[in-house]
Amino acid sequence: MSTTNNTILTPLKTLSVKFLALVVVLGIAALVMLEAIVHQLQHGLAVTDLASWGTQEGVTWGIYIGTFEWFAGMAVGALAAVGYIRYNELTRYDIIARIGELWALISGLSAAYLIVIDLGRPDRVLNILTAWFVTVQYSPLAWDVTFVTALLVMTSAMLILSLRRDFSEMDLNKLPVYTALLGELLTLGFRPEEREKLDSMLRWLGLALLILAFTGGMVPGWLLGVVGAQAGWYGGIAGIAFLSAGLMSGVAVLAITAGVLRYLYGMEEALPEEVFVGLGKALTLFGFVYLVVQFNNLLPSIFPMAPLAESRVGEAMLYGHFATDFWLAMGAVAIPMLILAVFRERMLAGGVGLAVVSVVMLWGVWVKSQLTVIEPLMYSSGLPYEVGTYVPTLVEWVITIGSILVAILLFSIATKLVPMGRLLDDTASTEEVRN
Repeated sequence: MSTTNNTILTPLKTLSVKFLALVVVLGIAALVMLEAIVHQLQHGLAVTDLASWGTQEGVTWGIYIGTFEWFAGMAVGALAAVGYIRYNELTRYDIIARIGELWALISGLSAAYLIVIDLGRPDRVLNILTAWFVTVQYSPLAWDVTFVTALLVMTSAMLILSLRRDFSEMDLNKLPVYTALLGELLTLGFRPEEREKLDSMLRWLGLALLILAFTGGMVPGWLLGVVGAQAGWYGGIAGIAFLSAGLMSGVAVLAITAGVLRYLYGMEEALPEEVFVGLGKALTLFGFVYLVVQFNNLLPSIFPMAPLAESRVGEAMLYGHFATDFWLAMGAVAIPMLILAVFRERMLAGGVGLAVVSVVMLWGVWVKSQLTVIEPLMYSSGLPYEVGTYVPTLVEWVITIGSILVAILLFSIATKLVPMGRLLDDTASTEEVRN
């Protein structure tokens, strides 16, 4: 077995004390989050700072929906990366494709979970599903459910098919027992002549993922853009703004994960410098596009001809009471993007530098996602209400941060269950073993 293949399987065969400690810490965080969810179910959304316009002077959506936008965008970006790699059969980026498949699935699940949490009563999801043919005509929530469902189905199909192909090329007897059992399940009924068909299916499914990412992937943005009565949301650029944020955050989470895996497991052969250079170029491009879209989204709102409600939102974002958060978010994207553009080779050489700047950019997108959702809701369009207020409660913070930590926990566990890529040199010998 080649050195590259050995490093691909290293995460499966390594179970260190540090990893177990990480799982324990993240598991405790998950339990704390679960307690907060139970508390919210017992007392209702009164435990949050969510309210309504008018005498309550509140906002109807908060960091739950802001983080939903962040996770949904991340899923779209990861999905687009997987689709591009699979369709173009970029073997060198096979590990990145697997990382993307896992993160697209986990991010989609996290987005769906936050929708349920924001409903207050989980049983309301049943109302949406049973009345879907009616609610889909006017309900943004129904469209969100439709988008997330399609994303999860397509991502799951890609992951299952790619794992079936990869496991078929491995000697399952050399894998940990739990991974071998999963491999046996996914390769049930496999025949050698099926491999060529799997390669073809993965390629064309990759094209389908690209189409989904660049069409349906804009749905969460469109749902804000069609709300004509809401200043700060309405407009044709909302879907593009969401997609640009999603592409950047999706590539950022792939770069972070690849850098961490390379550092922890010595995967220099499986994740060469060329892979990080490619990810860095993509991140630089998407970061630039994101900033251009944000410029075009906000600049018209501060011109004298803009409607009063629009100008209030734009002014608050650019130089009002949310200006600090806004400019920090923009700086968290612009500065790393410039660093990557100027010091590309140095920053990307080992993956660690790229991972660090990716964390900063990912945080910037998260902050801007909160502002995109919360800021417009604080200004009532055409209604004589005061400017609203919103300060997330402890319950909201625990559930939101917990959702991020649980996503990391799920990915960490996944690295011990499934191989991070396809074996390169052992196909023939493995076929002999399996036959």
